[in-house]
Amino acid sequence: MDNRSLPPDDLPPRIPPDWELARELDVVTGQYFYQDCDRATQQLLSGCGWYLSSFINVLTLVIVCPDKNTNWQILKNLDSLATYLKSFAKSARIRIYPPPGEGTVMEVPVNAEVL
Repeated sequence: MDNRSLPPDDLPPRIPPDWELARELDVVTGQYFYQDCDRATQQLLSGCGWYLSSFINVLTLVIVCPDKNTNWQILKNLDSLATYLKSFAKSARIRIYPPPGEGTVMEVPVNAEVL
């Protein structure tokens, strides 16, 4: 079926080009963030799923922890993660997803006044 024959409400959403550019910027910022981290922090992040997102103009470090031990290590290293993150934005946040069935998502603001 040709999309041109569908009413506008039935067409797939168009992703604005700015979103694509913003995602590319997030990827590059994530690479610089990782490079700025010390070796121990890099190793810790390497054991997780993580990425940076600037959706809604708030830089957010999203971390998905695979197990309890890694989750605990991430929580113990929040200060250093926040310090590295602050070099990229005055105000940001860290969102931590624990392993499935091990609790709820934790979100921590990262501001100059907080740390």
